[in-house]
Amino acid sequence: MIDKEEYLISYANLKSNLFKHQKDFINDKKLKTFYKNPFFGMPQCLPINIKYFNYSKSKFFKINQLEFSKNIFHTNNLEYIGNKKFFRYGNIFATNVTLKKEYKRKFQYYLNNILNSKKKIKSLNKIYKNVCSMQIRNVPHFGHEAVFKYLLSKFDFLILNPIFGLKKKNDFKDIFISKSLKFIEKKYKKIKFIPIYSNFYYGGPREALHHLSIREKLGFNFFYIGRDHAGAENMYSPFQAINKSLKYSKKFKIKQVTAKGGCFCETCKKYVIKGICRHKAYTDISGTEFRKYLFSNEFYHHADKSMQKLLLNKKND
Repeated sequence: MIDKEEYLISYANLKSNLFKHQKDFINDKKLKTFYKNPFFGMPQCLPINIKYFNYSKSKFFKINQLEFSKNIFHTNNLEYIGNKKFFRYGNIFATNVTLKKEYKRKFQYYLNNILNSKKKIKSLNKIYKNVCSMQIRNVPHFGHEAVFKYLLSKFDFLILNPIFGLKKKNDFKDIFISKSLKFIEKKYKKIKFIPIYSNFYYGGPREALHHLSIREKLGFNFFYIGRDHAGAENMYSPFQAINKSLKYSKKFKIKQVTAKGGCFCETCKKYVIKGICRHKAYTDISGTEFRKYLFSNEFYHHADKSMQKLLLNKKND
């Protein structure tokens, strides 16, 4: 995916009514309201000189990087990946743009993805009484599967609803997530894989609220928020996103479901949700470590071997 295509995806998200608190790329005045209200989620801002848009009638404004960082990412570190990604084209942004005609077909592709996802979710809500959604940005290991089983014990159906789009270096590519989650669909009878095109911000607790809002607009009634949700570079504490989502729970119609993540219990000798048994000898399972194994063409003992064979074959292809 081309780097700047992120903004075409954002535009399609805006026009498909995916965000509760903005309908278009925002101006500096509206940005201030996002600073004051974390439950508004991640602001959709458009830099200048993005090829997909006509700026002839635009209004331009500057964003103070440090002020933005403190309010959105809760850090003074301008080298944090969230800041570097947001300001990679500078600090001048625009409102009141139009889409160029030559990109309408590509825009329509992303628009249809959201609209079709809403239809699928509506249909499944009619079939199953309690449907839970879950964001996942990695190929699942057994820790993830412990979470899947936990959610299936509480709900009639689980929809794995990953975001496809531009990611940071060394994240799993969409094709690998797609292959792995299709494998999970076959492994579990009551799990469905429905991806959406949107964007990543590495905004930790605020982005967890952003994801909660998106799932509400997609038509879900429940959404799982887990350990270190949407964080990067160890910027946030493991349960900060969970605590933030509980603090602002009354701002949403959708209900959040939380847990401390999957791990291996050395006493039970099985994969469990941390804290669900009384033992204290846990082994955390690292997605980063899992990626290293796959990228080195090695099998990771904390993940399904059949799934890994499928992915390694795809990788070598």
